[in-house]
Amino acid sequence: MKKSRILALVSALFIVAVGLVIWNPWDSCDGPQPICENFEKIQSLDGIALVQVDYETMATDLKDGSSSSATWTVNLSENQQDSTAIEAAVRAEEILQGTVVPTVRIQNYSQYVLGKPQVIKTEATTGQYYALSVSPFEDLKSELRQAFMLRNAGALRVTNSSVVAANPHDLQQIASFAKEHGFDVSLETEDQKVRYTPDPTIDMEKVALVTDAGALPNVETALYGSQVLSVHSTTADSTVETSAIQQWLEQRTPPHNQPLKYSVSSPGYAKILEGWIGKALPDSLIPVPAPLPEGTTAWKQDPNANYCTTDDVKFELSAPDAAVGSRYLSVYATNISNSPCAVQGVANLEFFNKKDQPQMDVTVTADPGISPEIVVIPEGETAMTTMKWGAMSTSQDPDETTRLEISLLPGLEPTTLTPQIEGADTPLDILDGAKIRISPWVQALEGWSKPN
Repeated sequence: MKKSRILALVSALFIVAVGLVIWNPWDSCDGPQPICENFEKIQSLDGIALVQVDYETMATDLKDGSSSSATWTVNLSENQQDSTAIEAAVRAEEILQGTVVPTVRIQNYSQYVLGKPQVIKTEATTGQYYALSVSPFEDLKSELRQAFMLRNAGALRVTNSSVVAANPHDLQQIASFAKEHGFDVSLETEDQKVRYTPDPTIDMEKVALVTDAGALPNVETALYGSQVLSVHSTTADSTVETSAIQQWLEQRTPPHNQPLKYSVSSPGYAKILEGWIGKALPDSLIPVPAPLPEGTTAWKQDPNANYCTTDDVKFELSAPDAAVGSRYLSVYATNISNSPCAVQGVANLEFFNKKDQPQMDVTVTADPGISPEIVVIPEGETAMTTMKWGAMSTSQDPDETTRLEISLLPGLEPTTLTPQIEGADTPLDILDGAKIRISPWVQALEGWSKPN
């Protein structure tokens, strides 16, 4: 054989060898002998396509023994019936969990997958995902059976508890299939625009709600979970387009005619609008007349009574009260006129600091559970309104509220009141940006005292 032919043969063999190293058609095991023996057993099972095991020594301890982990990825065969692949996976799990390495405490982790991983890119992350990926939790056979059934029902990707569908139509079809079989999985469209999480079981009316919301113009995402429909708009909260989304939500009949909360967020989540689907409120938010404390006789209603004016009433403050994280204060209105007079609704309040500057961005919200009834105050009797707010930090010596102004209605001459405790002036931790909940005028409220 000529020298040139020998060199050519050697070169060819070298190229083949390099190609085999790069291609690596044989699965390899880089771990202790017991790991590799079980690797071979699993690889030989009918229904198993490929096996990968990553062995890692976590800690080395010559006295008490080392600890390690083995992460197994078992790729099931797509050329077998589902039942064959499932049985092979169950047997593989028995083998790998039975792996014992002398003098080493080993923790085995496993996942059973199908097909090649797909590279999925989103705005936030890029990752590899299998068409089917199941990790054993309680019953691997049942968990795999569920995953295969959902895949056969049209899912693009399936895990133990989640499904990715190609589009909203497929999502609804798969949701119906999952509900029929008792599979309580979360569902998401491939573009991540629509997502539904059951609470705890799949509700097809809620699935329809979130998919319909996702189809609205100017909606970036529609997500349902934890009893809330969250819609993210592509337009600012003050625009006509976002208002149209909110209007649609408030005109939509809620699932099963039961109250369901919604939120609409603007780009960057700078503003979140909240409300109730179809404006159907839960009982706790439907205003009702305030119940009188036990033993209190209701004042007479007089349809001919005039509304109170500033001169008809004397305003006073209760001493401030506090509980963990909350603050309380009452305002009293005593009828000092010679005849009954009426009050209704919420008092007009403004708060001022020691520099006599108004506190900025203070939000005063009427208590939604109490309806603003007409209260006719008899001569010499006292009505009340109550305030509650969250404690605010005063550690940086901010300008606390030192006085407030109150009037029965906006535009009337206000009365200045100074908070006191046992006759001494005291500030209130109502600062810029405070959020205060106030009741309408009432005769009395359970748990709130009135002046003797």
